[in-house]
Amino acid sequence: MKFDITIWGEARDVIRKNLFIFAAVVATLWLLDIAIFAVKPEADSPQLPTYIVGAYLAIACHMTILRNVSGFTAVGALQKWAFFKFCMRGLAIVAVTLIPALFVMVPLFGVPEIKAASEEARYVLVFSVVLAFYGLGMLVVLSLVGTWLPAAIVADGSSLKRAFARGRKTIGYVATRLIAGPGANIVLFLATIFVLPTQFSVAIRTYTIQVGELNFVPFDIAVNGFGYLVWATGIVLVAVVLSRAYQLGEARLAGASQQNVELEQAEAI
Repeated sequence: MKFDITIWGEARDVIRKNLFIFAAVVATLWLLDIAIFAVKPEADSPQLPTYIVGAYLAIACHMTILRNVSGFTAVGALQKWAFFKFCMRGLAIVAVTLIPALFVMVPLFGVPEIKAASEEARYVLVFSVVLAFYGLGMLVVLSLVGTWLPAAIVADGSSLKRAFARGRKTIGYVATRLIAGPGANIVLFLATIFVLPTQFSVAIRTYTIQVGELNFVPFDIAVNGFGYLVWATGIVLVAVVLSRAYQLGEARLAGASQQNVELEQAEAI
């Protein structure tokens, strides 16, 4: 089974077909951040809304590839409990990957070189190591059982065992495409957060517009907006890779099953 266009080419087509939901997801999270940081600049972006709207976008992308249904219509076309199953499976994959990464984080703070560094340097060092460990773990888990997610969307009734079977047939395809697609996108995302701000003066980065008790920092608003664009593009790329892996895995399993049947028939003769 071969695909006519690259994952980046299909991601572009998927975004075009789901442009409204893509823009709505980015705008919703961006405006939510603007409102939160205007009231409480030291706050963090809310995780639950980010996960939920990201799941909506991912589902729309999977449905576009696997069922040729796009946008909010795709979510409405889901079978009962499909959205819930998709979210729960996604959380399970995140948990399996995140927990070991957190165990790595704890002993890092005891390293003498890290303890001697400034608070900001400690945060950057520990965050970088944990993120690298988490990224590697996520690559392995998605390569092995990532097709468990699109399976929830098409509601094929397949189990985690079937996802492992598909993973064994597509692990090379998934791993290389995740590195070339979402992996490159993550590098751009990290550059946006850590490298881009250093290219501007402190005056530009900290310039604040006050409206009553609200504080708006134009530079932070712009960086967050671009960051969400990169993040949403990454979701599309992951959905493209996993949907293709689902199709490829099922095709290869079906081919292997057919070969076994033909071999048994030949032995019977």
